[in-house]
Amino acid sequence: MNHLLLNDAMALAVDAGKSILSFYRRDAPLPVITKQDHSPVTEADFSAHRVLMAGLPDLLAVPVLSEESAPPSLDVRADWDRYWLVDPLDGTREFLAGNDEFTVNIALVESGMPVLGVIYVPVTGIGYAGGPGLGAFKYENRQWSEIRVRTIARRSLLAEPFRLVTSRRYGLSAVRQLAEKLRQSLGDVVVQEMGSSLKFCLIAEGGADFYPRFAPTSEWDTAAGQAILEAAGGDVVGLNLRPLSYNTKDCLRNPFFFGLGDRAFPWRDLLATAGSDLE
Repeated sequence: MNHLLLNDAMALAVDAGKSILSFYRRDAPLPVITKQDHSPVTEADFSAHRVLMAGLPDLLAVPVLSEESAPPSLDVRADWDRYWLVDPLDGTREFLAGNDEFTVNIALVESGMPVLGVIYVPVTGIGYAGGPGLGAFKYENRQWSEIRVRTIARRSLLAEPFRLVTSRRYGLSAVRQLAEKLRQSLGDVVVQEMGSSLKFCLIAEGGADFYPRFAPTSEWDTAAGQAILEAAGGDVVGLNLRPLSYNTKDCLRNPFFFGLGDRAFPWRDLLATAGSDLE
């Protein structure tokens, strides 16, 4: 893995983002198809999918697994040492709601773990990228700047609240219960609702500390964010506090998980009783 590949993957994400924006906030409603899992998909999703499927093999000639294509069975995928894992438009409901909180997600998975991730926000033109051993970066105005999670010690020193970021649509009741438990240990806990994979990015750049997810996600929803957050000094782990892994089962659904900021913080102690009844 190298920074040139990060740069090229970001450029491709920008192209996919442009294709999405050509459908955004049109005067005429965009037709919506409901998939078998009851999630919506539009021509904007398919347009970004086509951009990525055409461009990614030129960056690295490995298989591409996209949300908008039928996944091969595990006996085929088991032979993949490396592959691209992408969500061409993460946050289709946010796209349809017109709230700007949708992204293009690109990850490279190797031996079951994401080793490179790119997340691009088409409306703002801001992107995030990184991977273990590469560092984590924010891309804005064609410039790159390094990002890092904030430490819990610094939060305490500045007397700032503990910031929990969560989905605006899923699992809110369980998250609010958890936030109440955390207040007993941490004091002031602020809950911020946000769409798509932007939640990982907010923690990676030090704007939040914790992302609990108690609702369904798929592997293409998390891989890019996991690569970036781990590179920034955080972790993405199941409720057992073990890192999420990829391409190990026929079903591409994730378990419930935690996105953690400051890796040095004793999360296990804090969360010892938080998730056992939420699996």
